[in-house]
Amino acid sequence: MAPTTLCSTTGEIGKAGVVSIEEIKAFELALDREMQSRDIFKMSATSVLRNIFGMISVLDSQGAESNALAATLRRGLDVALPILIKGGGSGGEVDFGKVVDDLTFLSHYYLIREYLYYSYNSPDSFSWSFEGNHVVIEFSDPSIPRQFSQGWNTELLDLIEVHRQGVGKSEIEGLLRGKEEFGDGEHLSKAFESTLAEAKVRARLKFDLLDTVGADISLKGYTYESFRQVYEYLLAKAIYHRHFARANSTWPVFQFPKEELIGELAVGTGLVEPDIRAILGDLAYSPGARREPMYFSIVDHPGLSEFLMTVESVINDDIPAHLLRVQAGRDPNWFLSRISNPLGDQFVDRLASLFESIGFLVQKNVPLASIDPKAPDVDLLVVSREETLGYFVFAIEAKATLPAYWAKDYLRALNKGGLSKAFDQVASVDKVLRSERGSQLLIERVLAMDPEPLANGQIVVKSLIVTSQNSGMFFEQQGSKVSIIDHRTLGQLLRASDGDVVYIGKMLQSVRESRNPKVAKMEVEVEGLLVTYDVVAGSDPMFFPLNEWKSTGMDVEVTRSFFEGGGSRQNPFEVSRNADS
Repeated sequence: MAPTTLCSTTGEIGKAGVVSIEEIKAFELALDREMQSRDIFKMSATSVLRNIFGMISVLDSQGAESNALAATLRRGLDVALPILIKGGGSGGEVDFGKVVDDLTFLSHYYLIREYLYYSYNSPDSFSWSFEGNHVVIEFSDPSIPRQFSQGWNTELLDLIEVHRQGVGKSEIEGLLRGKEEFGDGEHLSKAFESTLAEAKVRARLKFDLLDTVGADISLKGYTYESFRQVYEYLLAKAIYHRHFARANSTWPVFQFPKEELIGELAVGTGLVEPDIRAILGDLAYSPGARREPMYFSIVDHPGLSEFLMTVESVINDDIPAHLLRVQAGRDPNWFLSRISNPLGDQFVDRLASLFESIGFLVQKNVPLASIDPKAPDVDLLVVSREETLGYFVFAIEAKATLPAYWAKDYLRALNKGGLSKAFDQVASVDKVLRSERGSQLLIERVLAMDPEPLANGQIVVKSLIVTSQNSGMFFEQQGSKVSIIDHRTLGQLLRASDGDVVYIGKMLQSVRESRNPKVAKMEVEVEGLLVTYDVVAGSDPMFFPLNEWKSTGMDVEVTRSFFEGGGSRQNPFEVSRNADS
């Protein structure tokens, strides 16, 4: 990540205006000088890369403490790669100690540069203070650490879901124990068949919204379906090598001869080699890459005859989202006109399926123009028939923006048309539905959705923003008034709810209120300055407890008790906005 001019903003930074822009820019220059002076850039780039990937591969195969060090090295590598990929130094032997020290510093550099981006573009994000030779950087906007904590929590629950579904781990490793890792043996074909099943489970947890319409989507240079086949094969291959390493107490392979991998992919997918080369060209970081290193799981250095990749990166990275970011960066206008609409449509379809799976009634793209020509459609109208009440309705605004991977991505939420637009659209929809004509339209629409409509009762409406990833980052005040949640967390919540809207409402509130992550302090020296900065520490995971409602007949029992106790629904139908009560 080469030094760049971040922003020409003038004024003060920090919630209390602690320091001036000029002070921070001076610190930024010192940080860049310290980064560029590291010894790693004087060593042979190809040797350094082989050693880094070897170290990370070894660390990935060990315990939690080693995994944390691997994450540190990966962040540092994202900073170093733009220089190393262009050749780096010409030194001889690689000094392992210096490489680890430099990558550790570059990991600090990565995080502090992130905070600089946030501070320049959202001045209340962080507070800064300069006292003598001590620089202190602290979170000011609580939505930022909450976002990262929630993201970690979602990844954890998804991983638990993968293991819950069962992928034959013991069977696969039993087949591979004491066998050859490469070749054509029967053990390999049987194990790979099982890893393909695991790959399909894991792929469903990524930003793979175009999987069902991939054959109809043409990307730049190939179809989405072709990418999907290559991705699924690579994912299965990575899972295979992970299981082999665990079965045989070794570390996973990280070097893959380029021509052999292309040939293997051609045989495994049935695609022609030119298409495979084009796809790998978008998945691999090379001197011609137009995006930053964090968008790539593979490194293609011209001085090496092998692709470098760790199996854990291929397994854990959201490669479909990376690929779409690379494609969007190549031609933003083309992407907006050709890919964004299918992404949005599939995102709404994905959300509709989540609600339908727990027994709710769903209608997509409900127009309000007959009441207000300027009002947006309701992306998703979700209706729960409640015998003791009438109907509970979620009016959902869906935002299928590409997932973010570093500060510049996250900051796009502040752009015109970003997340702020979603809050404006919710306000516009709410205004229409509060009107007399809007309420009547909603009553008619809800009753038409129910095959056996109730005769009377209330229709309670709750607005909800569902995003691909953002859970309210940069929108602390707005998020306190309108619920906002990412679709993966929503899916986990809905699966646990058993169709109970009271449970869903409580958990939506809990997601926001209970995620006050622990914050730790990190320290690094920059040109004689001691820099102390906040990072999100490991917080206790937040699980959604399994609820009992529809599957056990509790909803029927509650209804029976309600009416036997003299309860009744209000008459005639009316629309209420008091959803949270």
